[in-house]
Amino acid sequence: MKKFDYYQPQTLKEAFSQMEKLIGRAQYIAGGTDILVRIKQRAIQPEALVSLRGVSTLSHISHNGGSSLGSMTPMRSVERDPVVAQEYPALAKAVSLLANPQVRNVATIGGNLCNAAPSADCAPPLLVMQATLKLQGPGGEREVPIDKFFNGPGENCMEPGEVLTHVHIPEKANHTGMAFLKVGRVAQDIAIVNAAALLVMDKKKCVECRLAVGAVAPVPLRLGNVEKLIDGEEIGPELLDRVSQMVEQAVSPITDVRSTEEYRRIMSGVLIKRAIQQALENID
Repeated sequence: MKKFDYYQPQTLKEAFSQMEKLIGRAQYIAGGTDILVRIKQRAIQPEALVSLRGVSTLSHISHNGGSSLGSMTPMRSVERDPVVAQEYPALAKAVSLLANPQVRNVATIGGNLCNAAPSADCAPPLLVMQATLKLQGPGGEREVPIDKFFNGPGENCMEPGEVLTHVHIPEKANHTGMAFLKVGRVAQDIAIVNAAALLVMDKKKCVECRLAVGAVAPVPLRLGNVEKLIDGEEIGPELLDRVSQMVEQAVSPITDVRSTEEYRRIMSGVLIKRAIQQALENID
């Protein structure tokens, strides 16, 4: 592995200042579970890494009219947070299936999103929960809806020098149920397909449906056209079959070392159907 300089600023101001000195030659590092592997593989060769681990303001979870997750919060902390488990069980489930406890102690929610992998497990639940991402750089702050954050495999909308500071999840409505499902070669492997569903119900009628899938398109995908099929309807077997078929037509998977295009396409419909069924069972 090529040698590189390592900096650990204690504030965002220090981090931005350091990056300005190293512009074009350095990258930010969060937990390091992905970027260090890429450096070892020589996929990237930065001259320096600027760690955000020392910036304490990025490692907190707060709950007040929704929840705010600092981007440097370890996945294990998200998994164990009682409010996340109670209010946002789809996210808690997604985090619990990420790799293993040792990795979750180090990996961060910000890193999982900023890597912009189509298979990122946190993306589908945050998409259906309509999370907003707070970005900050030398030029100031801005907020980006999560469905506008991903540009392509490994690409996001952040400008040079910007960092993701917080993930904000809106407070959920009454009578809401949600679910996350994943298919991998083993339970904690990189997803072959993952999916999330969120339903807001009024008795037997669905008044709002949000669906998302991952690993079946260049970016984690919100299924807006499929959602329209469910909004305002009672959910039964025939409707679910139509939804499953429509999902298969909406995705654009590829064949790679983990799976085939055909299997991913079929399983995307299957997982969305199952996620809707589980969300119905989880209505609060």
